[in-house]
Amino acid sequence: MNKHINLLLLATENLLRHRAKTIVVCLCIIAILAPFITAIAISEGIRSQSQISVEEGADLYLTFDEFGRNAAIPLKYLDEIKKTFGVTKVVPRVIGRGFLQNKITVIVGIKKDDIPESISCVSGRIFENPNEVVVGYELANHFHLHAGDQFSMRGQQRKTFTVVGIFTSDSSIWGASMIFMSFKDAGELFGKQDVATDMQIYTLPGHNSEIATDLYDILQNEPYRIQDKHMVEVYFKKGFMLKEGVFSALYIVAFALGIPAILVASGFGLSERKKEIGIMKATGWNTLEVLELISFEQVLISLLGATIAIIVSILWVRVFNGIFLAQFFIAEISLLPQFTLPARFLPLPCFLSFFFAFILTMVGSVYSSWKASTIPPVISMK
Repeated sequence: MNKHINLLLLATENLLRHRAKTIVVCLCIIAILAPFITAIAISEGIRSQSQISVEEGADLYLTFDEFGRNAAIPLKYLDEIKKTFGVTKVVPRVIGRGFLQNKITVIVGIKKDDIPESISCVSGRIFENPNEVVVGYELANHFHLHAGDQFSMRGQQRKTFTVVGIFTSDSSIWGASMIFMSFKDAGELFGKQDVATDMQIYTLPGHNSEIATDLYDILQNEPYRIQDKHMVEVYFKKGFMLKEGVFSALYIVAFALGIPAILVASGFGLSERKKEIGIMKATGWNTLEVLELISFEQVLISLLGATIAIIVSILWVRVFNGIFLAQFFIAEISLLPQFTLPARFLPLPCFLSFFFAFILTMVGSVYSSWKASTIPPVISMK
């Protein structure tokens, strides 16, 4: 045991003595691992938040079908759907996209009493009167909006809205660029009256199949679509996996280019290392002891590089809010997001980062060290 401890201490001394090599290898490890850890943390944070949104949403989503896509559903079916056995609540919504000057935003038309509990005003109040709206905090910051300000949407210049509140959403990042208004105002904004883009149906557990049968009788021969939580979850996972795939493809290219750099850096000062190994062999060291010393060096430098990479990743997310990387996972946001970016730093990616760093540094040093330790010491010391 004392021999292994002494080898570990000697490995530490070697890293301190060869500062240039240690710094170069650490920088290579950080450059490769920091974007990987940051992207995984952002990905897991958004995935977790999306999962919460799905779980806290409605049990069923009802729309009409037009050319295989969701279409507006008339409100004339609303009362009959509410009376269906097993239905506890039905929330009609108008959801669309529009431009506030040059910035795209999501418009949500909904009754005041149906606004999600996670939406809370940080200033002002919820809308009560016609043409009153509450806006997300990113929009408010971008356009310097305050309670009492007025604006109109592009293409709808004749309708003027008054900001009565600025809201934040604790459960979803997508509320940052969202505008809430009354159901009637949203219908007028988009020129669609007496229809909803969808109806959220909340049900008693275990009644979804019976409700689906009753909806078939209510809607008769109308082309409609009904989706449950599981289907919504599948849709969001498909889209999310597509974004992850794009990032992974780009990162693999960068990773492949970084591997030669770290391999070369690991062998930095190779001739001097050969002389050291020759001296060790001449003074009685065997090959296994030499390789153990080299392995300890790579463990220490990998642990140092991976630890710094994790710290850089945390700063990247917490201080710089995922600049450059967030756009891979969240569409239509600025280079530097104005909202708090969700991120989860899990133990497994951090452990894998250390493992990758260790493998790369070992590949770059163990073979050359083994080769140098198997030749006569006189030749190594030349």
